[in-house]
Amino acid sequence: MEDETEDETPVRPDRPDITRLLPRYRLREQLSQTLMSEVFHAEDTECGRDVALKVIRPALLRQTGFAVRFKRESDIARTLSHPNIVETYAAGQVGAGDEALGYLAMRFVLGANLGKVIAVRGRLGLAETVAVARQVASALDSAHAQGLIHRDVKPANILVENGTNQVYLCDFGIAKNIAQSSITVTDAALGTALYLSPEQQANGRDVDHRADVYSLGCVLYDCLAGRTLTTRERRVHPIPLLGSPVDRVLRKAMSDDPARRHATCGELAEELAAAAERTPRLRHLSAFLAITALCLVLALIAALLVAVVDPAPDRAALARAPAALRDDCRVVDATMAGASSALSCQDGAGRVAVTELFANGAVASGAYARVISESGVAEGQGDCATATGAEHRYPATGPARGRVLCYLHDDRAVVVWTDTEAGTVSRAEAPTTDDAALRRSWSEWVGADDAFPSADERALLDVAAGVGCARVPVGDLDAFPGAVAGVTCVPRGSGARAVSYYRFASLPDLRASFTGRVSSTRAPSGVSCATAPGFLGTQRHDWLGVDLGQVLCQPGPDGTLAMDWSMEPLLLAGRVVGNEPTALTGWWSQWHLAPLGRIISAVNAQSAPPFPTEPERALLDHIPPVSRVNCVRPSPEQVWRDVGAASAVGVACGRTSGAALVVYYQFPDVAAMRSAFNDTGDSGEDCITLPPDFNGDRGYSRGGSTGRLRCGFDESTGERTLAWTDDRLAIAVHAHQGTEPFAMIDWWTHDAGPV
Repeated sequence: MEDETEDETPVRPDRPDITRLLPRYRLREQLSQTLMSEVFHAEDTECGRDVALKVIRPALLRQTGFAVRFKRESDIARTLSHPNIVETYAAGQVGAGDEALGYLAMRFVLGANLGKVIAVRGRLGLAETVAVARQVASALDSAHAQGLIHRDVKPANILVENGTNQVYLCDFGIAKNIAQSSITVTDAALGTALYLSPEQQANGRDVDHRADVYSLGCVLYDCLAGRTLTTRERRVHPIPLLGSPVDRVLRKAMSDDPARRHATCGELAEELAAAAERTPRLRHLSAFLAITALCLVLALIAALLVAVVDPAPDRAALARAPAALRDDCRVVDATMAGASSALSCQDGAGRVAVTELFANGAVASGAYARVISESGVAEGQGDCATATGAEHRYPATGPARGRVLCYLHDDRAVVVWTDTEAGTVSRAEAPTTDDAALRRSWSEWVGADDAFPSADERALLDVAAGVGCARVPVGDLDAFPGAVAGVTCVPRGSGARAVSYYRFASLPDLRASFTGRVSSTRAPSGVSCATAPGFLGTQRHDWLGVDLGQVLCQPGPDGTLAMDWSMEPLLLAGRVVGNEPTALTGWWSQWHLAPLGRIISAVNAQSAPPFPTEPERALLDHIPPVSRVNCVRPSPEQVWRDVGAASAVGVACGRTSGAALVVYYQFPDVAAMRSAFNDTGDSGEDCITLPPDFNGDRGYSRGGSTGRLRCGFDESTGERTLAWTDDRLAIAVHAHQGTEPFAMIDWWTHDAGPV
């Protein structure tokens, strides 16, 4: 069984022990580690998609029986296909002996496991719990139908995706095939004790799919109670639960006798849903007598009143009203379905807004959605600050606080808006002749009238490859959920009609937004926009081997074409629109990096440790100024391709007159340099003579320096390379993506260094 304690501190990994055996995967971040394995957020460079890469610790593969167990996990993972089961793209074992490495490359789910969700939020609502139950049950029943029992259903093995709340079941690592023989004593110890059924904990007892029913019941208890049942509580009969019809459902699921449990996980989920429907009505009945007595008292009081006045709101309710309206509020009857109460508030000009109070932001959003449907206004369009007939998020810059709808109905102008954090929906009306004034009042009430450019918009203007920039229509921000600002410009150069930039508050927000755009287009991964059939494709993009983000190309309306890209170091996404594929991809190639110096500065500042360190700074001093351009720390993959596992300090620069990427390596001594360079003596023509195939390997002497100069041409890729050593300084240099041979040798002779 894996150790349950995870190291939750994200680590930017530099693991040549893994990337050497699995070169197609570029490690981004360590997600977790246990005694059994490590899990990384990684990029599959062959497919251009993010994956969760699970790597088994090599020492375990040498233990008796473990390799068999891991092969079983790999085989099981590849057979499972279900919307609520994490998809496994590839699995297997690479290397041999002490370097053997087992791995699974799975779908990367941007979110958190259910255990962490409960730890942060506490108990979940009935509706949320039912949604979790149905999705996990569907996954388990599908696995059971294929003859597989999960046997380790627990919150940590249930992932909740950000934004969609889609639930995924993962880690079938100790699953059992029902068709196989009974589990062994060793197998019986697997799983997590607090979620194991009694028959799993008792050696020698048969285990079938109802063990997963028991574990799912435990998980649902955690959701509703906000905590896990202790071992002592499980010995108490009946198990202490939640005081509602849900109790009977969960007690049945967690029965000690498998025969008394639900026949399937789906049956458990549907019984829970039915119990959830009955729960509110029963709560009302339980309070009936108390309410009746209270009504009698209130009736006596009402009979003594000469006039009835609306009461003043309490402090908690008042805090949920728009801040600009709190000086003059009174309690009124709620008019929207689902609202618990409402406040009628008035500003200094006598304009009134009614704020309906809901249990939370999700319920308020549902009520707001019904208003949109009734209004006939399409979502995500226009700008209520400038014209009516619009619906969009607000404010126009900064984190979204809610959504607003403005429209005309009969002879009235109407503005309706939500406040997600407060869990409210507010409404204000005026005669149609007063429409513009009403919308101006709304902007003042919610503070949505920021002047252009805001600080976030200024950050976009500083990197925009365009002129005449302005704030994007606020409705356009919905195209990039999570964006805090957007600007649109007339592109510099030629080949494009318009370019827009969107800024994000965090890297997870940017990646989630861009991943959503890619998923909605169903663009094939690892496809270059320059050659994409139908101009539909997506892949990662980099500079000097440093990953910068993702690019997506897609056809648009009316014959237009669009390219979207993320620039992760700057926390922005861009979109450029044009009409001709070659011209549009040409514009992107030339302009998407501008200004390159700002991007390089961000990359270096975010490196761990920040670039350059003292050894890297010393190496930079040996690079001629003309070639010391846009320098960064080379990626681990680039270092491995150039010098393998040799110990060396590296600096990558470019573009130079000779090559697009040049990597300088400082070795501790000449012997180490020659070993990494595979210096075996002259083995080809002299590169300085420009041999016809540009392949050569000869010693050289220039300006007091000696070493070896090697040139090459790869016919399959069309790439020219140049590599050389400097015996005096123990520095080796590798130049990739070279220009014409004459230009490369001229650059090497005069400007390449080291010095």
